[in-house]
Amino acid sequence: MHSIGLDFGTTNSVACVLREDGDIHTVAFDGPDGTERIFPTLLTFWQEESGRGRAKTLVEGGQWAIDAFRQNEPECRFLKSIKTFAGNPHFSNTAIYGASYGFEDLMRAFLSSMRAHGDTAEAWRTKRIVMGRPIRFAGLNASDDLAIKRYGAALKAMGFTEMRTVYEPLAAAYYFVRDLAETANVFVADLGGGTSDFSIIRLASRGGGMVMEPLASRGLDIAGDRFDYRIIDRIVSPALGKGSDYDSLGKTLPFPISYYTRLARWNEVYTLRTNRIYAEIVDLKRYSFAPERIDKLIRFIDAEAAFDMHAAIAKTKRDLSSQETATFRLGFDGTVIETGVTRRQFESWIDPDMKKLDALVDQALQEAKLKATDIDIVFLTGGTSFVPAVRALFDHRFPGAAIQSSDQLVSIAKGLALNGDDEAGAALMTDQIVDLDA
Repeated sequence: MHSIGLDFGTTNSVACVLREDGDIHTVAFDGPDGTERIFPTLLTFWQEESGRGRAKTLVEGGQWAIDAFRQNEPECRFLKSIKTFAGNPHFSNTAIYGASYGFEDLMRAFLSSMRAHGDTAEAWRTKRIVMGRPIRFAGLNASDDLAIKRYGAALKAMGFTEMRTVYEPLAAAYYFVRDLAETANVFVADLGGGTSDFSIIRLASRGGGMVMEPLASRGLDIAGDRFDYRIIDRIVSPALGKGSDYDSLGKTLPFPISYYTRLARWNEVYTLRTNRIYAEIVDLKRYSFAPERIDKLIRFIDAEAAFDMHAAIAKTKRDLSSQETATFRLGFDGTVIETGVTRRQFESWIDPDMKKLDALVDQALQEAKLKATDIDIVFLTGGTSFVPAVRALFDHRFPGAAIQSSDQLVSIAKGLALNGDDEAGAALMTDQIVDLDA
């Protein structure tokens, strides 16, 4: 094995290696619920006594992070969607039990846990790693250069000497089209947790073989996390006081929306527990016209129910992918938020986001100088591609194309593994090659 392909995702991460016999092996994880090929992009930090009254900080990732969270809540620190910090110039570090952790430290901690629990330890001893990257990193004013620099620093600390970066939809395309034998224009849509990335490639016969020519690449920071926000905004936030008013010296004012904006963002939800913000909420409850709803917000914060909230959202989305109705249910500290949701309702909530994805399709086609009727094949990959409204968008935009999807959760990592051992393909598809020893 000359390299390892790593799809470091906002929601889930996957690693693959290309073996000498040509087989692509997806690193597996033997967890408590059976063998899995995906490793949830989660981290939990907690402390245990190590003797002489000293506390030792421990960390786990993936499914083991969930188990550690459940065993140690509320005395632990749970992190989700750490990839969204990668290109954020305003994020320098976070304090965990008195120690400072930059993005590089968080990424290294996560990948170390992934390495420890995987079934292919030798895969991590290679010196070359091929990293998937979004076309546009998520976050306001995100810097792609900063994100790649941080990736490199984390991987160098793990012993890698070469990092290749490949646009994630191109990696998926590399895997999808390797067995095609006819000329075709291929539209690849990678719809993940933090970003949606579209690429168009032309597969053509040249010199007795098939070659891929990238024609366009477009990205947008709208994907599964944004869909989650829509559910929070429509169901959870109103139950916790959003839209209510309070009395301020005889004037009726709306309860601050900033609390609910933080509620919907993993990198900000825990700031609700800070002394200043928590005291503000408790104080405003005294003047609220809906104190029972604000009390639920306070209990939500006290119970650290963000993890359970997102688990309930994930279940609701899964159910709506296969049926017309679902029940959203979230329980914490004696409080239950429960309501029925129809697929039609959910699709109306995400309609503004779907319109932006539709516009992104147009942008990709314009960059490639193609019309929708010129597209022969559409490949859908990424967890958000399971959402029926997403599939319907591509069915509508490309009625004459073959819409295909398979291995949605692992196709990018498989393409990355192939890329790392194909110098000709790498020259065409690779975004950057970084010498980590330089």
